[in-house]
Amino acid sequence: MTRKNNPKQAIENIITISAKLFAEKGYDKTSMQNIVDASGMSKGGIFHHFSSKEDIFNVVMERRFEQIIETVNQWLGEMHGLTAKEKLRSLVRRHLTDEVIKESSNMITSAIESPHIILAFTQDNLKKLAPILANVLREGIEDRSIITEFPDECAEVILLLFNFWCDTDVFQGDFLTLRKRFNSYSFL
Repeated sequence: MTRKNNPKQAIENIITISAKLFAEKGYDKTSMQNIVDASGMSKGGIFHHFSSKEDIFNVVMERRFEQIIETVNQWLGEMHGLTAKEKLRSLVRRHLTDEVIKESSNMITSAIESPHIILAFTQDNLKKLAPILANVLREGIEDRSIITEFPDECAEVILLLFNFWCDTDVFQGDFLTLRKRFNSYSFL
């Protein structure tokens, strides 16, 4: 079947091509015309499925989040015999090197001209990832590797610090700056 006769395939094509463009050019520098040209579809065909570039971006990022959450849960499932504090440190290290996470972070920070997108990302991040991190912190309270009376709030602060303070697109710096910031997480 052609894309014209298969709406699911057309939607997947738009999402796949758009994700590639957002990763390469950034959100702000990707136009609907870029998506039209790369997909081989008409502008009307794309607008039949998505109302705007932001709508496409939201779907791309929602899928990325699902993939990231699945990855984080997989990582945690592999961490048998570690204390919660060791699990947190391992998560931070893996977060720094995971390509999907880095690419997704770059896509978000590329939307600097659209602060509402960054706000929505931050809210989604806190809503979906903070509970996972809070559960690790609760494990740490139980195994006595972490001391806090506020695991939910600590999870949110850790995510905010990591997603912004350790993002070299937000706070300019090189690898050494990032390494210094990463090492400051030793308070965990």
